[in-house]
Amino acid sequence: MAKVLVVDDDPLLSGTLEDWLLGEKHNVEVADTGFKGWEKLQKNEYDFVILDWDLPDLNGVDILKMYRGAGNTTPVLLLTGRSSLDDKEQGLDSGADDYLTKPFHVKELAARMRAAMRKGEARQPKPKALGEGNEEMLKSADLDGTSLAAHYEFIATVGSGGVGVVFKARHPRLDKLVAIKMLQRAEAKDETVSRFEREAQIISRLEHPGIATVHDFGVTERRQPYMVMEFIEGRGLEAVLAERDFLPLPEALDIALQICDALAYAHEHGILHRDIKPSNVMLKDIPGKAPIIKILDFGCAKRQEEGIEKAPALTQTGQIIGSPPYMSPEQIKGKTLSERSDLYSFGCLLYETLVGYPPHSGETAVEIIFKHLDEPVIPIRAVRPELNLPQELDHLLSNALALDPSMRYGSMREIQKDLERIRAGLTAPKEATKQAADDKHSDTLKNRLKGIFNRFHQS
Repeated sequence: MAKVLVVDDDPLLSGTLEDWLLGEKHNVEVADTGFKGWEKLQKNEYDFVILDWDLPDLNGVDILKMYRGAGNTTPVLLLTGRSSLDDKEQGLDSGADDYLTKPFHVKELAARMRAAMRKGEARQPKPKALGEGNEEMLKSADLDGTSLAAHYEFIATVGSGGVGVVFKARHPRLDKLVAIKMLQRAEAKDETVSRFEREAQIISRLEHPGIATVHDFGVTERRQPYMVMEFIEGRGLEAVLAERDFLPLPEALDIALQICDALAYAHEHGILHRDIKPSNVMLKDIPGKAPIIKILDFGCAKRQEEGIEKAPALTQTGQIIGSPPYMSPEQIKGKTLSERSDLYSFGCLLYETLVGYPPHSGETAVEIIFKHLDEPVIPIRAVRPELNLPQELDHLLSNALALDPSMRYGSMREIQKDLERIRAGLTAPKEATKQAADDKHSDTLKNRLKGIFNRFHQS
């Protein structure tokens, strides 16, 4: 799969070439004037260029001379109706890798395109990959010979899913560990790539200790989008819950308050996450201290100013936006979303953290979705009475998980304040006991002093 630019002012020809190239699984952009083509070429993002000579504003030969003069080496196939040897000589001397006279058959263009790209690859020596013993990993990910593998030392595969894979790598100059998130090549479709790119752009704007940092974003020579992020030493909340079932109340509240703060920050910067769930929360290990949370995966995120548009539960290819056990009713219905949708998902996560499973579960995604729309949430004190959880938590979750968004908390800051009050209440009995003990000790001391005073005066 290559990224191809077609520059031609004939809409019938450029349309035919675009359809054929798309059918061959290439990414294609089209420019219908020389100036538009030159504008696109200055970004130097293409693997192959099909360029018409006789353009009305800026002709193909002049574009080629400027392009090669800037040091660009991308293969270029020049199209023209001119057939004389002098014209061919001029076209090739201006920097074209090949020359094709109109009319032509697309099979001939395909063969010339493949040959020109092979020559281009042969001219460019493959960058030497960093590290040792990682050859099979790089080969399986189609990264051997890429600049990315020459800039970062790939150490291990730390995670993979339906569309992506995450590597542990090292930045050699900084001697710093990073995580490199990549799309599987087979999944690098326009819609998936757009979501991936949007995630990188969104996270790069957010600077908060509870949100994973993005250091870099780009595309390899083989059109594989990647994102370089901070590497987090720790475990996912999903894995912790799978091992421990649920968390003790103080620990659960500490994690919940950190998530609240990070989400509130994102909302205050106009970003909705839209996929809050335990697997998107990492617990970063801090020696001698409690873990710090890091929210991951903003691939479903949406700017709130875009909220005036409908937010469908499915993408154009039928993928669900969000995760059914944690999706808000309005997200399921494809209605306009606000921060109260993330708040509902957070409520589902908190519920699971406290009792061991989310408020709604089922054998299929459809079954879970209908429960979100129809079934009331069972109070946590009824689910796990043996835990003696505070009644205030049931009130809080009832508010957070209300079917009607207008009946929920107005913001993450509001629910954060109530959680802080609940956490403060956990220590209140101890403080009250200590105060009572201090008062009792004080009274005893006063009585003893009074007795001594009375005996002194009686004597």
